[in-house]
Amino acid sequence: MNTIDDVITETRKIHMEFDSTIQPYKIDLWRYCKYITGSPWEGEDLFQETLLKAFTSLTQVWNAMDPKAYLFRIATNNWIDHLRKQKKELEYFAIEEDLSDESKLSDFEIREALESLLLNLTPKQATIFLLLDVFSFTGTEVASMTNMSESAIYTSLHRSRKKLKTPIKKEVKIREPESSSESILDKYLVYFNTSDVEGLLNLMTETVEYDVSPGFREFSKQEVRNGSLRFGLPGHLGKRIMLWGKEVNIVLAKKDDIYELHDINYQEVFEDKIVFHKSYFFCKELMSEAAKELGIPLQLEKPPVDWR
Repeated sequence: MNTIDDVITETRKIHMEFDSTIQPYKIDLWRYCKYITGSPWEGEDLFQETLLKAFTSLTQVWNAMDPKAYLFRIATNNWIDHLRKQKKELEYFAIEEDLSDESKLSDFEIREALESLLLNLTPKQATIFLLLDVFSFTGTEVASMTNMSESAIYTSLHRSRKKLKTPIKKEVKIREPESSSESILDKYLVYFNTSDVEGLLNLMTETVEYDVSPGFREFSKQEVRNGSLRFGLPGHLGKRIMLWGKEVNIVLAKKDDIYELHDINYQEVFEDKIVFHKSYFFCKELMSEAAKELGIPLQLEKPPVDWR
């Protein structure tokens, strides 16, 4: 008789096979999630949510399917559902792809228009535009992803192109750090940089959530003590910076007199205690883009991760 541990072991094996299968499409999927959310941070959340849902939904797939279209369909539907629920208006949108088809908008027009894309189009119009003009899916594929007819897809695309030919002034909003939590976050970096595990743990509430997904998650100070910090701190350098409009810590590991990007994390503080810690240690796509943005080499070999 199988136990839950047997199921966990088998699920991990299957998940590794699934991850290997979709590996060629992950960077395009991550960029797509970044584009439609307007933020690398929200894009990463949508990306991880999409991967999780894509894996857990496999038991409901009965016919042969294109893995890339499958992933993009789930990401599209997740984001449209999210916008409908939250009624969220996005204010900044940027894209970097080159489009060579002369029947489409020019490079300059594409870049200018997409900076304010989601201010001008509905979520469904924006995703149709991106899927067709940027990610080069066919009308039939996009119709399947969005549950629309192919003729409606091209009608929407035509209207979107017309709207996007009118330049809109770009507006970027950057969240300011919360001054009430600055002293706690400053102490966090001091304890981190001096490898003071107990000092770090003392800053956390007993029910702290330590989110290092897709690697692991811990849900109390005791779990953190006995889990991710049981061997102490790595002895790397932590610095607080603003990255893509968000205040985060970057962790730099020194190798041959060169600093490499080891981790990105941030903490949320409530009543002078850290209640939430988010690390992007295992998020290869976001870490790679951040390394490019910062001009810092990405650490490719950092056990248990090997991205070489």
